[in-house]
Amino acid sequence: MFRRYLSVFKNQLFLLVLIIALIIISSLTKGRTAVVTSTIAGIVMIYAGISFIIWLIKTPAKKDKDAGL
Repeated sequence: MFRRYLSVFKNQLFLLVLIIALIIISSLTKGRTAVVTSTIAGIVMIYAGISFIIWLIKTPAKKDKDAGL
């Protein structure tokens, strides 16, 4: 079952792993490297959020035919 959904969510899974890695790197380092990695992590979070919202808007909703009865 996991393999079936992996192909669908591989982009979101990649972004999640990238965000986690950037947050860990920014918390372990000091100075300019920490600032740059935290900024990149923020940009990736914004991109992931916007792509998730667009994905929710584009997916069709299940319509219940018996709702009016």
